Amino acid sequence: MRELMRRLSFSDRVSDGSGGVPRGCVPVLVCDDGGGGEGERFVVRVEALRHPSFAALLERAAQEFGYKQEGVLRVPCDVRRFKDVLAAVSVSVSVSSPRSRN
Repeated sequence: MRELMRRLSFSDRVSDGSGGVPRGCVPVLVCDDGGGGEGERFVVRVEALRHPSFAALLERAAQEFGYKQEGVLRVPCDVRRFKDVLAAVSVSVSVSSPRSRN
């Protein structure tokens, strides 16, 4: 899993208005059926992938698709469950990360 995290962390894609992914983010395709069909696309900050809730999803993705996924990261997961994990990660990251005070 460390290799997958390293690959995703070095994403230098920059949004140019053409559907690109902003620097520091990873495109994720959440597929209920193991990735064979259509799924819902998300853009997730790399920091979120380090959260323990995401670790289980990444491990499942690695088992299903391998560690060398290219392009979009496919995650075999129910979309509702994925959104719940994103919400938990967002709360955790916003509470634990220092913000600049204006």
